[in-house]
Amino acid sequence: MAESVWLRCALPYPASLTAPGLGVLVAALAWPAGADGWKAAAVLAGLVAWTLSEYLLHRFLLHGVEPFRAWHLAHHRNPTQPIRVPLAFSLALVIAVLGLSFALPESLAAPMSVGLLLGDVLQETVHQGLHAQGVLGLGLARLRAHHGHHHFVDERAAFGTLTTFWDRCFGTAPRGR
Repeated sequence: MAESVWLRCALPYPASLTAPGLGVLVAALAWPAGADGWKAAAVLAGLVAWTLSEYLLHRFLLHGVEPFRAWHLAHHRNPTQPIRVPLAFSLALVIAVLGLSFALPESLAAPMSVGLLLGDVLQETVHQGLHAQGVLGLGLARLRAHHGHHHFVDERAAFGTLTTFWDRCFGTAPRGR
């Protein structure tokens, strides 16, 4: 029973940013000296890698693996409710990102981890904004239409939240766009 409670514990935005935010702090504490250009490139590579990770997690984990599928479908049924991110999901993601850094050269590990985790923070923030009422800039309005297609037209399409790029690459972009 305790495991079930642990898995179901979910934090609302912005509290859901706690785990990735702490992950950024841990990675920043391991920040290497020197080679500033490579560090900036590694942070950018981490951000790009996050967009692919977000697409894959959304498409295959949140729409295919229980209990995440059931939790995510509750979000689909009631998209105006505050978005809640399961703590187990956030912690597993942070541990995986920080663990992945052991496979990278020491000079790139922390910057790449920072990029990945900042991507998570950005994705949660943008996702919250896509569901919030109010005026959006043109870029976010396009993302809102893309995300709205996923919610209200075809949940088998339009998985990207930060970008439509991976949907176009993998053939899951809404038809006619």
